[in-house]
Amino acid sequence: MRIPRSATWPLILLVLFSTSPVLANDNVDAAVNRLSTVERFAFGGVGYAGVTSKGEIDFKFVLAQPKPTALDAFERLYAIGNSQGKSYALSGLKKLAPERFAELVATLAMSAEEVEVMRGCIVSHKPLFEVAKQIGQGKFRF
Repeated sequence: MRIPRSATWPLILLVLFSTSPVLANDNVDAAVNRLSTVERFAFGGVGYAGVTSKGEIDFKFVLAQPKPTALDAFERLYAIGNSQGKSYALSGLKKLAPERFAELVATLAMSAEEVEVMRGCIVSHKPLFEVAKQIGQGKFRF
């Protein structure tokens, strides 16, 4: 069977656009997996060269997804992530669902978890509750 030439491009476009949501979900899952084991929580330029951290790049990718997809991803990240990953999840939830952010922060008061935070060239260790409070105060800008 031969497909007429005039139908070839619309058929190609149909195939590409019908598979892009599936590919986007795979990419979101990959970003969440990377964020769940990220070594440092950082926004802005870090290191001697002042580059954007890989964690921030993945965070912004997830944040750019449609709201329901991003919310689901940040909730999943909070559930499975290390302390740094949870900090990224809290940042996303602060922006997309402030009431959920407040609920989660309220549960952290007795948490002993520590977050490795990087600002510029400086690496520090802060309690997760303190980092969450700083996220709530807007001290981490993205």
